[in-house]
Amino acid sequence: MSKFIQLHILTNYGPSNLNRDDLGRPKTVVIGGVQRLRISSQCLKRAWRTGDVFENAL
Repeated sequence: MSKFIQLHILTNYGPSNLNRDDLGRPKTVVIGGVQRLRISSQCLKRAWRTGDVFENAL
């Protein structure tokens, strides 16, 4: 019989916008040698849900 401990820990984080810097400007990342703006996965998923392709599929 094996024994293990499983921990579930809640962590508090202060309010912040992860895709914006301290001045409120969008954060950037270099991908493929090109500087691009970061967008959240939540933003992408909402765009997919509200898009015409998703609506037509239903």
